[in-house]
Amino acid sequence: AVVSTQSTGPEKTKELIDIIEEDRKLIAGDTDFTLSEYTEKCIMYGIIMLFGTVFPLAPLVALICNMVDVRVDGYRILWKNRRYIAQRAEDIGIWQYILEFLNMVGVVVNSLILAFTLKGSKSVIYKPITEGEDKGGNEYQPWMVAFAFEHVCFALKFIVSYIIPDVPSDVQFKMRKEQFQVNQLFEKGPQKKQTNANGDQNPAV
Repeated sequence: AVVSTQSTGPEKTKELIDIIEEDRKLIAGDTDFTLSEYTEKCIMYGIIMLFGTVFPLAPLVALICNMVDVRVDGYRILWKNRRYIAQRAEDIGIWQYILEFLNMVGVVVNSLILAFTLKGSKSVIYKPITEGEDKGGNEYQPWMVAFAFEHVCFALKFIVSYIIPDVPSDVQFKMRKEQFQVNQLFEKGPQKKQTNANGDQNPAV
């Protein structure tokens, strides 16, 4: 329901009361909606990061599931559950460290999976030794392959994270502008009121 902007005072109050009453009849939502959602998404992200090389279509399946989940959650929040009370948060909190941990573990696990599965396939890294070749010069070392692949992935990760800022430049500019305006208001202080000849109080200029 939407409150009409052309309604008078009593009519607008009645419309607001009707909206509150309709919202009260809905089903109460989860006490901590963000906890269940973050837990679900982190489990899905961890499965993709740890076993993405085993099942390459896992990211596509996760994308489809998330697209459906967004619509289902949106319908449930807007029409089935009561309105949630918004809470202000600076960031996602401990979940940021959990995602970073999953990134690091995922790189290590995928490096080991690739290194130890390449030995049984024909690839550029591993070539089966034929008779008459020097075995020492073409010996496959999976631990070295995993070590090299892991460090390359970590290097690319840190380079990308260094290039892309955590806060966009336009957002930083708006934050500095807002902080400057707040400082200006504090420097001016509260405006003193003066009484004119008619007895009215006007703010001092």
